[in-house]
Amino acid sequence: MDPITEMLRDENNELERLAAKRDELKKKLEEHRSGNISEEELKQMVEERKDIEKEISLRTKHRDELIAAAEKNKNQGEGRNIMNENILHFKDGMERMDVIATAEYRSAFFKRLQRKPADEIEKRAMTSAATSAGAAIPTQTMDMIIGQLRESDSLLSLITLENIPALTSFPVENVVNDAAWVSEGTDSTPSNDTLKAVALAAYTLIKTIKITAQVARMSIDAFETWLVNALVRKLRAACDKAVISGTGSNQPTGLDSQSWDGTNSVTVAAGSTATYDNLVDLEALVGEGFITNAVWVFNRKMKATLLKLKDDQKRPLFERAIEDGFVGYLLGYPVRLDANVKDGEAYFGDWKSGYVMNFAQPIEIASSEEAGFMSGSVVYRGMALADGKPTGVKGALVKLVQATA
Repeated sequence: MDPITEMLRDENNELERLAAKRDELKKKLEEHRSGNISEEELKQMVEERKDIEKEISLRTKHRDELIAAAEKNKNQGEGRNIMNENILHFKDGMERMDVIATAEYRSAFFKRLQRKPADEIEKRAMTSAATSAGAAIPTQTMDMIIGQLRESDSLLSLITLENIPALTSFPVENVVNDAAWVSEGTDSTPSNDTLKAVALAAYTLIKTIKITAQVARMSIDAFETWLVNALVRKLRAACDKAVISGTGSNQPTGLDSQSWDGTNSVTVAAGSTATYDNLVDLEALVGEGFITNAVWVFNRKMKATLLKLKDDQKRPLFERAIEDGFVGYLLGYPVRLDANVKDGEAYFGDWKSGYVMNFAQPIEIASSEEAGFMSGSVVYRGMALADGKPTGVKGALVKLVQATA
Protein backbone atom coordinates (compact mmCIF):
# COMPACT_ATOMS: atom_id res chain seq x y z
CA MET A 1 0.00 0.00 0.00
CA ASP A 2 1.41 3.38 -1.00
CA PRO A 3 1.86 6.09 1.70
CA ILE A 4 -1.03 8.30 0.47
CA THR A 5 -3.52 5.42 0.43
CA GLU A 6 -2.38 4.37 3.92
CA MET A 7 -2.80 7.91 5.26
CA LEU A 8 -6.19 8.14 3.58
CA ARG A 9 -7.36 4.94 5.25
CA ASP A 10 -6.13 6.15 8.66
CA GLU A 11 -7.94 9.45 8.17
CA ASN A 12 -11.13 7.64 7.20
CA ASN A 13 -10.94 5.46 10.32
CA GLU A 14 -10.52 8.53 12.53
CA LEU A 15 -13.46 10.25 10.82
CA GLU A 16 -15.61 7.19 11.47
CA ARG A 17 -14.62 7.27 15.15
CA LEU A 18 -15.46 10.98 15.44
CA ALA A 19 -18.77 10.47 13.62
CA ALA A 20 -19.73 7.72 16.10
CA LYS A 21 -18.86 9.96 19.03
CA ARG A 22 -20.89 12.78 17.52
CA ASP A 23 -23.89 10.46 17.03
CA GLU A 24 -23.69 9.43 20.67
CA LEU A 25 -23.81 13.08 21.73
CA LYS A 26 -26.73 13.65 19.36
CA LYS A 27 -28.72 10.94 21.16
CA LYS A 28 -27.96 12.51 24.51
CA LEU A 29 -29.07 15.91 23.22
CA GLU A 30 -32.32 14.32 22.11
CA GLU A 31 -32.83 13.07 25.68
CA HIS A 32 -32.85 16.69 26.83
CA ARG A 33 -36.29 17.06 25.30
CA SER A 34 -37.66 14.73 27.96
CA GLY A 35 -35.71 16.44 30.74
CA ASN A 36 -33.31 13.59 31.39
CA ILE A 37 -30.19 15.79 31.59
CA SER A 38 -29.40 19.01 33.40
CA GLU A 39 -28.78 22.38 31.75
CA GLU A 40 -25.13 22.23 32.83
CA GLU A 41 -24.70 18.83 31.16
CA LEU A 42 -26.43 20.23 28.08
CA LYS A 43 -23.97 23.12 27.89
CA GLN A 44 -21.00 20.75 28.16
CA MET A 45 -22.37 18.48 25.43
CA VAL A 46 -23.07 21.40 23.10
CA GLU A 47 -19.48 22.60 23.49
CA GLU A 48 -18.12 19.07 23.03
CA ARG A 49 -20.18 18.59 19.88
CA LYS A 50 -18.91 21.88 18.47
CA ASP A 51 -15.33 20.72 19.07
CA ILE A 52 -16.02 17.40 17.35
CA GLU A 53 -17.65 19.12 14.36
CA LYS A 54 -14.61 21.39 14.07
CA GLU A 55 -12.23 18.40 14.12
CA ILE A 56 -14.36 16.54 11.57
CA SER A 57 -14.23 19.58 9.31
CA LEU A 58 -10.43 19.81 9.58
CA ARG A 59 -9.91 16.10 9.03
CA THR A 60 -12.33 16.06 6.10
CA LYS A 61 -10.34 18.85 4.49
CA HIS A 62 -7.13 16.88 5.02
CA ARG A 63 -8.74 13.73 3.59
CA ASP A 64 -9.86 15.68 0.52
CA GLU A 65 -6.30 16.96 0.07
CA LEU A 66 -5.03 13.37 0.20
CA ILE A 67 -7.58 12.33 -2.42
CA ALA A 68 -6.52 15.22 -4.65
CA ALA A 69 -2.87 14.26 -4.24
CA ALA A 70 -3.64 10.65 -5.08
CA GLU A 71 -5.57 11.64 -8.18
CA LYS A 72 -2.70 13.82 -9.30
CA ASN A 73 0.00 11.20 -8.73
CA LYS A 74 -1.80 8.07 -9.83
CA ASN A 75 -1.89 7.09 -13.48
CA GLN A 76 -4.60 5.10 -15.17
CA GLY A 77 -4.93 1.48 -14.07
CA GLU A 78 -4.57 -0.42 -10.83
CA GLY A 79 -3.47 2.51 -8.68
CA ARG A 80 -6.52 4.57 -9.62
CA ASN A 81 -8.83 1.59 -9.06
CA ILE A 82 -7.43 0.98 -5.57
CA MET A 83 -8.03 4.60 -4.65
CA ASN A 84 -11.59 4.56 -6.00
CA GLU A 85 -12.36 1.34 -4.10
CA ASN A 86 -11.08 2.99 -0.93
CA ILE A 87 -13.32 6.02 -1.51
CA LEU A 88 -16.35 3.85 -2.26
CA HIS A 89 -15.69 1.76 0.85
CA PHE A 90 -15.59 4.93 2.91
CA LYS A 91 -19.01 5.94 1.54
CA ASP A 92 -20.66 2.73 2.74
CA GLY A 93 -22.75 3.35 5.85
CA MET A 94 -21.91 7.06 5.99
CA GLU A 95 -24.47 9.37 7.51
CA ARG A 96 -25.88 12.12 5.34
CA MET A 97 -24.00 14.83 7.27
CA ASP A 98 -20.74 13.01 6.58
CA VAL A 99 -21.48 12.62 2.88
CA ILE A 100 -22.14 16.34 2.30
CA ALA A 101 -18.72 17.09 3.83
CA THR A 102 -16.88 15.19 1.06
CA ALA A 103 -15.16 16.66 -1.98
CA GLU A 104 -17.15 14.30 -4.22
CA TYR A 105 -20.46 15.63 -2.95
CA ARG A 106 -19.33 19.24 -3.31
CA SER A 107 -18.31 18.60 -6.91
CA ALA A 108 -21.59 16.80 -7.68
CA PHE A 109 -23.65 19.54 -6.02
CA PHE A 110 -22.21 22.36 -8.09
CA LYS A 111 -22.17 20.33 -11.30
CA ARG A 112 -25.87 19.71 -10.75
CA LEU A 113 -26.55 23.42 -10.30
CA GLN A 114 -24.56 24.18 -13.45
CA ARG A 115 -26.17 21.35 -15.43
CA LYS A 116 -22.84 19.59 -15.89
CA PRO A 117 -22.42 15.77 -15.93
CA ALA A 118 -21.10 14.08 -12.77
CA ASP A 119 -18.92 10.96 -12.61
CA GLU A 120 -20.05 7.76 -10.89
CA ILE A 121 -18.53 8.57 -7.49
CA GLU A 122 -20.10 12.03 -7.50
CA LYS A 123 -23.48 10.57 -8.47
CA ARG A 124 -23.27 8.11 -5.57
CA ALA A 125 -22.42 10.91 -3.14
CA MET A 126 -25.39 12.99 -4.35
CA THR A 127 -27.77 10.02 -4.14
CA SER A 128 -26.62 9.15 -0.61
CA ALA A 129 -27.32 12.68 0.63
CA ALA A 130 -30.58 13.32 -1.23
CA THR A 131 -33.80 14.20 0.62
CA SER A 132 -37.29 15.09 -0.50
CA ALA A 133 -36.58 18.73 0.38
CA GLY A 134 -33.68 19.07 -2.05
CA ALA A 135 -29.91 18.93 -1.98
CA ALA A 136 -28.08 20.19 1.08
CA ILE A 137 -25.38 22.77 0.57
CA PRO A 138 -21.96 21.09 1.01
CA THR A 139 -20.38 21.45 4.45
CA GLN A 140 -17.47 23.46 3.08
CA THR A 141 -19.88 25.88 1.40
CA MET A 142 -22.06 26.13 4.51
CA ASP A 143 -18.95 26.91 6.54
CA MET A 144 -18.17 29.70 4.06
CA ILE A 145 -21.68 31.10 4.47
CA ILE A 146 -21.60 31.01 8.27
CA GLY A 147 -18.07 32.43 8.22
CA GLN A 148 -19.10 35.34 6.01
CA LEU A 149 -22.15 36.00 8.16
CA ARG A 150 -19.94 36.20 11.24
CA GLU A 151 -17.25 38.30 9.56
CA SER A 152 -19.59 40.79 7.93
CA ASP A 153 -20.76 44.12 9.30
CA SER A 154 -24.17 42.65 10.17
CA LEU A 155 -25.61 41.93 13.61
CA LEU A 156 -24.90 38.23 13.06
CA SER A 157 -21.23 38.94 13.65
CA LEU A 158 -22.10 40.26 17.12
CA ILE A 159 -24.55 37.66 18.43
CA THR A 160 -24.02 33.98 19.30
CA LEU A 161 -24.60 32.25 15.97
CA GLU A 162 -24.78 28.45 15.96
CA ASN A 163 -25.29 25.75 13.35
CA ILE A 164 -26.29 22.79 15.51
CA PRO A 165 -28.88 20.31 14.14
CA ALA A 166 -31.77 19.29 16.41
CA LEU A 167 -30.91 21.92 19.03
CA THR A 168 -34.14 22.72 20.91
CA SER A 169 -32.69 24.80 23.74
CA PHE A 170 -29.49 26.72 24.28
CA PRO A 171 -27.92 26.93 27.75
CA VAL A 172 -26.77 30.33 29.01
CA GLU A 173 -25.25 31.34 32.33
CA ASN A 174 -26.95 33.65 34.78
CA VAL A 175 -23.78 35.01 36.38
CA VAL A 176 -24.61 36.11 39.90
CA ASN A 177 -21.53 35.65 42.08
CA ASP A 178 -17.80 35.90 41.49
CA ALA A 179 -15.35 33.23 42.61
CA ALA A 180 -14.31 33.54 46.26
CA TRP A 181 -11.10 32.85 48.22
CA VAL A 182 -11.37 30.29 51.01
CA SER A 183 -9.01 29.09 53.72
CA GLU A 184 -7.23 25.78 53.29
CA GLY A 185 -9.42 22.89 54.36
CA THR A 186 -12.54 25.08 54.45
CA ASP A 187 -15.60 23.92 52.56
CA SER A 188 -16.81 26.35 49.92
CA THR A 189 -20.43 27.48 50.02
CA PRO A 190 -22.37 26.77 46.83
CA SER A 191 -23.49 29.99 45.14
CA ASN A 192 -26.84 30.59 43.55
CA ASP A 193 -25.38 30.93 40.07
CA THR A 194 -27.67 29.12 37.65
CA LEU A 195 -27.90 28.02 34.07
CA LYS A 196 -31.02 28.84 32.11
CA ALA A 197 -32.18 27.43 28.79
CA VAL A 198 -33.35 29.53 25.85
CA ALA A 199 -35.98 27.47 24.01
CA LEU A 200 -35.43 27.45 20.25
CA ALA A 201 -37.81 26.38 17.50
CA ALA A 202 -37.14 25.83 13.79
CA TYR A 203 -38.80 28.46 11.63
CA THR A 204 -38.58 28.34 7.84
CA LEU A 205 -36.55 30.98 6.03
CA ILE A 206 -36.84 30.99 2.23
CA LYS A 207 -34.96 33.04 -0.34
CA THR A 208 -34.84 32.62 -4.11
CA ILE A 209 -31.85 33.07 -6.42
CA LYS A 210 -31.99 33.23 -10.22
CA ILE A 211 -29.02 32.10 -12.29
CA THR A 212 -28.49 32.61 -16.02
CA ALA A 213 -26.96 30.43 -18.70
CA GLN A 214 -23.64 32.23 -18.29
CA VAL A 215 -23.28 30.76 -14.81
CA ALA A 216 -22.93 27.27 -16.31
CA ARG A 217 -19.60 28.31 -17.81
CA MET A 218 -18.07 29.26 -14.44
CA SER A 219 -15.57 27.03 -12.67
CA ILE A 220 -16.85 25.30 -9.54
CA ASP A 221 -14.81 27.58 -7.27
CA ALA A 222 -16.07 30.72 -9.02
CA PHE A 223 -19.66 29.49 -8.95
CA GLU A 224 -19.38 28.59 -5.27
CA THR A 225 -18.15 32.12 -4.49
CA TRP A 226 -21.03 33.63 -6.45
CA LEU A 227 -23.61 31.43 -4.72
CA VAL A 228 -22.22 32.11 -1.24
CA ASN A 229 -22.23 35.87 -1.80
CA ALA A 230 -25.81 35.78 -3.10
CA LEU A 231 -27.07 33.68 -0.19
CA VAL A 232 -25.22 35.70 2.44
CA ARG A 233 -26.72 38.99 1.22
CA LYS A 234 -30.24 37.59 1.41
CA LEU A 235 -29.83 35.69 4.67
CA ARG A 236 -28.13 38.61 6.37
CA ALA A 237 -30.92 41.06 5.57
CA ALA A 238 -33.64 38.72 6.86
CA CYS A 239 -31.76 37.66 9.99
CA ASP A 240 -30.60 41.18 10.92
CA LYS A 241 -34.20 42.37 10.82
CA ALA A 242 -35.33 39.41 12.92
CA VAL A 243 -32.71 40.10 15.64
CA ILE A 244 -34.20 43.56 16.20
CA SER A 245 -37.88 43.37 15.23
CA GLY A 246 -38.74 39.67 14.87
CA THR A 247 -42.24 38.96 16.17
CA GLY A 248 -41.64 35.40 17.37
CA SER A 249 -44.56 34.21 15.23
CA ASN A 250 -43.15 31.90 12.53
CA GLN A 251 -39.88 33.82 12.83
CA PRO A 252 -37.23 34.58 15.48
CA THR A 253 -38.03 36.81 18.45
CA GLY A 254 -36.41 40.22 18.21
CA LEU A 255 -35.06 42.47 20.94
CA ASP A 256 -37.97 44.87 20.45
CA SER A 257 -40.26 42.13 21.79
CA GLN A 258 -38.34 41.81 25.05
CA SER A 259 -39.66 43.47 28.20
CA TRP A 260 -37.84 46.76 28.86
CA ASP A 261 -38.11 48.59 32.18
CA GLY A 262 -36.00 50.61 34.59
CA THR A 263 -33.68 47.66 35.25
CA ASN A 264 -32.52 47.30 31.66
CA SER A 265 -33.36 50.54 29.87
CA VAL A 266 -33.24 54.32 30.02
CA THR A 267 -36.16 56.31 28.60
CA VAL A 268 -35.75 59.54 26.67
CA ALA A 269 -38.73 61.89 27.04
CA ALA A 270 -41.10 62.20 24.09
CA GLY A 271 -40.00 64.94 21.70
CA SER A 272 -36.50 65.05 23.22
CA THR A 273 -33.17 63.64 22.06
CA ALA A 274 -30.69 61.58 24.02
CA THR A 275 -28.35 63.45 26.35
CA TYR A 276 -24.92 62.75 27.77
CA ASP A 277 -26.54 61.83 31.10
CA ASN A 278 -28.86 59.34 29.34
CA LEU A 279 -25.89 57.53 27.82
CA VAL A 280 -23.95 57.46 31.10
CA ASP A 281 -27.00 56.08 32.92
CA LEU A 282 -27.42 53.39 30.26
CA GLU A 283 -23.76 52.38 30.49
CA ALA A 284 -24.17 51.88 34.23
CA LEU A 285 -26.92 49.28 33.65
CA VAL A 286 -24.58 46.87 31.84
CA GLY A 287 -23.25 44.14 34.12
CA GLU A 288 -19.57 44.03 35.07
CA GLY A 289 -19.09 40.74 33.27
CA PHE A 290 -20.43 42.16 30.01
CA ILE A 291 -19.10 45.73 29.75
CA THR A 292 -15.72 44.69 28.29
CA ASN A 293 -17.35 43.36 25.11
CA ALA A 294 -20.07 46.01 24.91
CA VAL A 295 -21.08 47.42 21.50
CA TRP A 296 -23.54 50.18 20.57
CA VAL A 297 -26.08 49.56 17.80
CA PHE A 298 -28.38 52.27 16.38
CA ASN A 299 -29.41 53.68 12.99
CA ARG A 300 -27.89 56.48 10.90
CA LYS A 301 -30.39 59.06 12.09
CA MET A 302 -29.42 58.34 15.70
CA LYS A 303 -25.77 58.59 14.70
CA ALA A 304 -26.36 62.11 13.38
CA THR A 305 -27.95 63.05 16.72
CA LEU A 306 -25.15 61.59 18.82
CA LEU A 307 -22.43 63.21 16.72
CA LYS A 308 -23.58 66.54 18.16
CA LEU A 309 -23.32 65.45 21.81
CA LYS A 310 -20.45 66.62 24.04
CA ASP A 311 -19.37 65.76 27.55
CA ASP A 312 -18.99 68.17 30.49
CA GLN A 313 -15.64 69.30 29.04
CA LYS A 314 -17.26 70.10 25.67
CA ARG A 315 -15.53 67.15 24.02
CA PRO A 316 -17.47 65.17 21.38
CA LEU A 317 -18.79 61.87 22.73
CA PHE A 318 -18.73 60.23 19.31
CA GLU A 319 -15.32 59.47 17.85
CA ARG A 320 -15.34 58.69 14.14
CA ALA A 321 -13.45 55.58 13.03
CA ILE A 322 -14.15 52.92 10.40
CA GLU A 323 -12.70 49.51 11.20
CA ASP A 324 -13.93 45.92 11.44
CA GLY A 325 -17.46 46.91 10.46
CA PHE A 326 -17.68 49.62 13.14
CA VAL A 327 -18.22 53.31 12.33
CA GLY A 328 -16.76 54.86 15.47
CA TYR A 329 -16.72 54.88 19.25
CA LEU A 330 -19.22 56.26 21.74
CA LEU A 331 -18.05 56.64 25.35
CA GLY A 332 -15.09 54.53 24.28
CA TYR A 333 -17.20 51.58 23.00
CA PRO A 334 -17.49 50.55 19.31
CA VAL A 335 -20.56 51.50 17.28
CA ARG A 336 -22.35 49.37 14.69
CA LEU A 337 -25.10 50.85 12.49
CA ASP A 338 -28.31 48.97 11.72
CA ALA A 339 -31.32 50.40 9.89
CA ASN A 340 -33.75 48.10 11.73
CA VAL A 341 -33.31 49.96 15.05
CA LYS A 342 -36.02 52.58 15.56
CA ASP A 343 -35.26 56.29 15.38
CA GLY A 344 -34.10 57.72 18.68
CA GLU A 345 -33.33 54.31 20.18
CA ALA A 346 -30.14 52.33 20.74
CA TYR A 347 -28.99 48.97 22.09
CA PHE A 348 -25.83 48.56 24.12
CA GLY A 349 -24.04 45.64 25.73
CA ASP A 350 -22.52 42.21 25.14
CA TRP A 351 -24.45 40.86 22.16
CA LYS A 352 -23.04 37.33 22.31
CA SER A 353 -24.39 37.01 25.85
CA GLY A 354 -27.64 38.79 25.00
CA TYR A 355 -28.87 37.05 21.85
CA VAL A 356 -28.57 33.57 20.32
CA MET A 357 -29.55 32.31 16.86
CA ASN A 358 -29.28 28.75 15.56
CA PHE A 359 -29.59 27.23 12.10
CA ALA A 360 -31.25 23.92 12.97
CA GLN A 361 -30.31 22.19 9.72
CA PRO A 362 -28.08 22.82 6.70
CA ILE A 363 -29.63 25.01 4.04
CA GLU A 364 -31.59 23.01 1.47
CA ILE A 365 -31.65 23.86 -2.23
CA ALA A 366 -34.43 23.10 -4.74
CA SER A 367 -34.53 24.28 -8.36
CA SER A 368 -37.12 25.17 -10.96
CA GLU A 369 -36.60 25.84 -14.66
CA GLU A 370 -40.25 26.76 -15.23
CA ALA A 371 -40.03 30.19 -13.59
CA GLY A 372 -37.16 31.24 -15.86
CA PHE A 373 -38.16 29.32 -18.99
CA MET A 374 -38.55 32.37 -21.25
CA SER A 375 -35.20 33.86 -20.22
CA GLY A 376 -33.28 30.58 -20.13
CA SER A 377 -32.55 30.97 -16.44
CA VAL A 378 -32.97 28.68 -13.43
CA VAL A 379 -34.52 29.77 -10.13
CA TYR A 380 -33.08 28.24 -6.97
CA ARG A 381 -34.87 28.26 -3.64
CA GLY A 382 -32.69 28.26 -0.58
CA MET A 383 -34.51 27.09 2.55
CA ALA A 384 -33.24 27.08 6.12
CA LEU A 385 -34.71 26.23 9.50
CA ALA A 386 -33.62 28.74 12.12
CA ASP A 387 -34.65 30.54 15.28
CA GLY A 388 -33.26 33.24 17.51
CA LYS A 389 -34.14 34.82 20.84
CA PRO A 390 -32.85 37.26 23.42
CA THR A 391 -31.24 35.27 26.22
CA GLY A 392 -32.76 37.48 28.90
CA VAL A 393 -29.51 37.42 30.89
CA LYS A 394 -29.57 40.36 33.29
CA GLY A 395 -27.11 43.11 32.41
CA ALA A 396 -26.07 41.65 29.05
CA LEU A 397 -27.99 44.03 26.78
CA VAL A 398 -29.68 47.32 27.66
CA LYS A 399 -31.75 49.74 25.61
CA LEU A 400 -32.17 53.47 25.13
CA VAL A 401 -35.93 53.86 24.64
CA GLN A 402 -37.62 56.79 22.91
CA ALA A 403 -40.90 57.56 24.68
CA THR A 404 -43.95 58.22 22.50
CA ALA A 405 -46.22 61.23 22.96
